[in-house]
Amino acid sequence: MSQQQDLVLKVMELLRYAEALEGDEKFSLTLDELSKKWNVDIDKAKGILRKLRREGFVRRTKSGRYKLTLAAKLLIRIYKRVKR
Repeated sequence: MSQQQDLVLKVMELLRYAEALEGDEKFSLTLDELSKKWNVDIDKAKGILRKLRREGFVRRTKSGRYKLTLAAKLLIRIYKRVKR
């Protein structure tokens, strides 16, 4: 597999996880809620969040909850259209 294909697969995986955070403007989830939504343990959820934050998909609010960045919202819209 080429580096470009590998990168595309990684981005698609992050987008699938980021979709769980979709909601209205004020929608945010805790680590516990995300762990349940993704059906993974807390440690795995922390790793996923670390990747999502590093790549700019998610930000942590002052109250310790997680929500999508504007860039992630736009990428998810594009991803959904391409996925059809």
